[in-house]
Amino acid sequence: MKTNLGTLFEDTFEEEKKRKNKMPLWADLLLIAVFFFIAAGGADILALALSDEAFRHTGEYHLLYMGLQAGATFLAILLLHCLIDRRPFRELGMSASGTWGKYLQIGIGWTFALFVIGFGICWLSGSVSVASVQWHWKDLSLSLLVFFIGAFSEEVLIRGYLLTRLCRTRMNVWVSLIISSAVFSALHLANSGISPVALVELFLSGITFGCMYLFTKNLWFPVIAHCAWNWIQGPVFGFKVSGTDMFSSLITQNMIHPNLINGGLFGFEGSLVCIVLEIVFIGLLIKVFK
Repeated sequence: MKTNLGTLFEDTFEEEKKRKNKMPLWADLLLIAVFFFIAAGGADILALALSDEAFRHTGEYHLLYMGLQAGATFLAILLLHCLIDRRPFRELGMSASGTWGKYLQIGIGWTFALFVIGFGICWLSGSVSVASVQWHWKDLSLSLLVFFIGAFSEEVLIRGYLLTRLCRTRMNVWVSLIISSAVFSALHLANSGISPVALVELFLSGITFGCMYLFTKNLWFPVIAHCAWNWIQGPVFGFKVSGTDMFSSLITQNMIHPNLINGGLFGFEGSLVCIVLEIVFIGLLIKVFK
């Protein structure tokens, strides 16, 4: 049976649409933008105030900052969603129910396979070489926690709140998915090494995580996949993660020269190879769930 992409998510938010919105869409979007920048700025100021110069170059500082930002972002969303808009908490998608075996298989297993293939292509093409392989247990465990908190923060903002809010309007779900994915990509504009290719790949990542959420209405699915994506890319395979390099990695790379195969200074997400693999990932995701 062929999948009709135009009606793939047609009935996903029918129940939510029955509840009248307390505020117009433009007001909700304006408030969430203001709340987000206040939360991010406040977390930055507080993290700096609670640390000294030496501490700011440690993994623990990244954990402190990410925890403060995620906490502030989550509280801001709860304020807007539950108190101002008076919507039920369950609409944010944080449900304990679901097919967890499938979520883990796809979110972690498929992501690991994607980076094995991607790293293999980079290595076979001579774009990267392996300098060393060392177990950094502290960095591997600390980075996993940092990336989980970061993934939760971004997913509850972009998929849990923004995508859900857009889908509650008369807007087509695909249009809502495209807009939320574009916002997700734009949030990385200030990252080091950003490029047009990286922005396209980040947009496709937004589509991937958005599809995971729309197929299951469970936010933990894209949170798991998002965390696995960043952790496997950086602390395991040694690529930069969206232009950042915070932890020692299992594999230490020698990047022969930055190019469109290895992604350059932004990491593998700035690679044309990653774009192709991401498109395949999306296609397989649609096939599995529909």
